[in-house]
This record gives sequence, C-alpha cells and structure tokens, in this order.
Amino acid sequence: MASSVPNEKAPQAPPSEAQPATNPQATSNSDPSKGAPAPASAYPQQQPNQYVVGVPPQQGQIPMWSTGLFDCFDDLPTFIITAFAPCVTFGQVAEMVDRGQNSCLVLGGLHAGLLYFTGLGCLLSAYFRIRMVQMYNLPNDPVINILVHLVCEPCALCQEYRELQAHGFDMKLGLGWKGQSPEIQQTGGAMVPPTVPGGMTR
Repeated sequence: MASSVPNEKAPQAPPSEAQPATNPQATSNSDPSKGAPAPASAYPQQQPNQYVVGVPPQQGQIPMWSTGLFDCFDDLPTFIITAFAPCVTFGQVAEMVDRGQNSCLVLGGLHAGLLYFTGLGCLLSAYFRIRMVQMYNLPNDPVINILVHLVCEPCALCQEYRELQAHGFDMKLGLGWKGQSPEIQQTGGAMVPPTVPGGMTR
C-alpha cells in the first residue's frame, strides 16, 4: 500500500553557503595564453607627441621680432628722430649690423645722400634689415622686408633699433660699436635671449 505521507522537500543550504552562479573558469582565467583577454592596464599607455609634426625636436619655436612693427610709441624719442632724420637711426642700426666695419657717420651719410638725390634710401636700409634677419634667424622674406621699408621706413628702422636693444646692444647716440661690451662684440648679441628692455633711451 502506497504511503500517503507527502514527500518532504530536501533542506536547502543557507544563502551564505550557496555556490556562486558564475563559472569560476570564466572569471579566474586571466592568462592571455589561455585565450582570455588581458586587462586594459596590462598594455602600456601611448604618450602624446611632444613635438610639432614635421619639425625636428627642440626646433618647434620660430624666433620672432621682440617688438611689433607699429610699436613705435614705446620709444617716442627714437620715433621722433627717425621720422625727421631717418639717416641717424639707420646709421646706428647699420653700424651694429655691420659689426663696426663702417661707422654710423659714414653709413648715415650714405643713406642721407641716397635719400636726397634719388629718394631710394629705403633700399639701403632694407638691405641691412635683411642682414639683421639672417643674423638673428628672424622670419626671412626679402620681398616683405623690402616692402616694409618702402611703405613705412621709420617704423621699420625703429623696430630694428628696438631689436638690437633687446639683444643687449647699448644704442645711445655716439656710443657706436666700439662702446659695446666685449661679449656683445664677440657674439653680435646672437647668444643673448631677446627680452624687451624696460626703458629705451638714447
């Protein structure tokens, strides 16, 4: 005779003793040789490019003029002298660029003669601007440098005057190349970092 006692359910294990539902092999196997993907931290992070594309290292920064072309009012006395007697400022600038081979008086007189008889003194000053650009590795476009002197020679001369000051030259009138320090005479100011001086006086 079949027993009429209902079947009792088997006791269940407490939740704390229950087995995890996930497959242990799927979670514990992190070895890349067994086919499981390695964590993202296992791969080295790619460093961003530290240099300008197409430019050799440590050459990404292009030298620029220390002051702008139209910053003439930063040195008002020089601007006034240059506006009425450009040969004076040109003679000072050209003597420094020429490294004292010709004096300010000779170069300024040559500029004044060209300006008076032909009106083309700006071509001579443009030539010395191109030499300064090559000396300090400034943006070199001969056409632009010539046009700057043709259109606004006083502004160009004042900018060159301030550039020489920024490279360490003492531009006081009458001092000349011989009155510069031995370091400036040796390097031409090329090794001095361009900084805008606090005061620009003759």
